[in-house]
Amino acid sequence: MKFILVRHGETEANIGGIYSGWTDFPLTEKGNKDIQATAKNLKRYKNVDIIYSSPLNRALTTAKAISASINKEIQIVDNLKEMNFGIFDGKEGQYIQKNHDNEWKSWIEDYVNYRIPEGENLIDLYDRIKVFLDKLIEKDKDSIIVTHGGVIQVMITHLLDLGLDKMWHFQCPPAGYAEIEYVDNFGFLRRLT
Repeated sequence: MKFILVRHGETEANIGGIYSGWTDFPLTEKGNKDIQATAKNLKRYKNVDIIYSSPLNRALTTAKAISASINKEIQIVDNLKEMNFGIFDGKEGQYIQKNHDNEWKSWIEDYVNYRIPEGENLIDLYDRIKVFLDKLIEKDKDSIIVTHGGVIQVMITHLLDLGLDKMWHFQCPPAGYAEIEYVDNFGFLRRLT
């Protein structure tokens, strides 16, 4: 089975250094242009069974472009949202460090376990992504999953049976995608672009 993991197009938050977990920022002009190119590139996967998408507009807009290109249904899945950055969400890094210094330091020192106030920690994100992926593995169907950068990093580490600390070895740019082939409970990273 194949998992095609697609990151949404570039947003205003991406270029502004803003932590945008559950806060939705619009796609930039470049982001809109790039998702059209990605949708065209993904025609090679026209035989996938379904497209899954985060409900956040930046991902759903990307999924709709892909759906129009390959004529596949989109199923919206809440578990595909980006990490909830709580009190950091929608704010620039410098603002966070200045106004939430203790929380910032705690998060930087233990980004896996520290739960950002009013938000999640990386274990929370991993747990909800694992539930989603394990259900897909049981279905044994090829799918395109349109989501967010952090979610893709967590998915790759889970599907390749790596620890969460390895997630930083994989960077998927806006409107980029990864292809993972999954056979006999073993994942192969075939493409990361």
